[in-house]
Amino acid sequence: MPKQVVVLGATGSIGCSTLDVIAAHPERYRVFALTGGKQKQALLKQCLQFAPKFAALLDAHDARWLQQELQQHGSATQVLSGEQAFAELAAHPDADVVMAAIVGAAGLLPTLAAVRAGKRVLLANKEALVMSGELFIREVKQHDAT
Repeated sequence: MPKQVVVLGATGSIGCSTLDVIAAHPERYRVFALTGGKQKQALLKQCLQFAPKFAALLDAHDARWLQQELQQHGSATQVLSGEQAFAELAAHPDADVVMAAIVGAAGLLPTLAAVRAGKRVLLANKEALVMSGELFIREVKQHDAT
């Protein structure tokens, strides 16, 4: 069974590179969820290519737009909005791996949610460690995350 991957920050350079790896290894990885900040057009394109179960944008208006566009293309992807949605997707029971590629402090809460859910976290930003390194490492150990 392919690993189910959540890509936090899918529209950024690291997120796009992650999706390239997933596309090259469909027998090993499948996109479970994609999140993005403001690049709704780029997220639409990614959703149409990878058909994730979920997608999320920070802004509720952008999320409604994305949901409508996806429905017009016949996509079954469910669109969520807000920072809490990012955390819920990162901790989702069906997710195996979380690529934490959100720039800056905005990535801290969903990354911690993934850790607290015991996920394998691919940490692509240093803020989680710089801002709260001791807490982050303690949570990794406590929740048996990787």
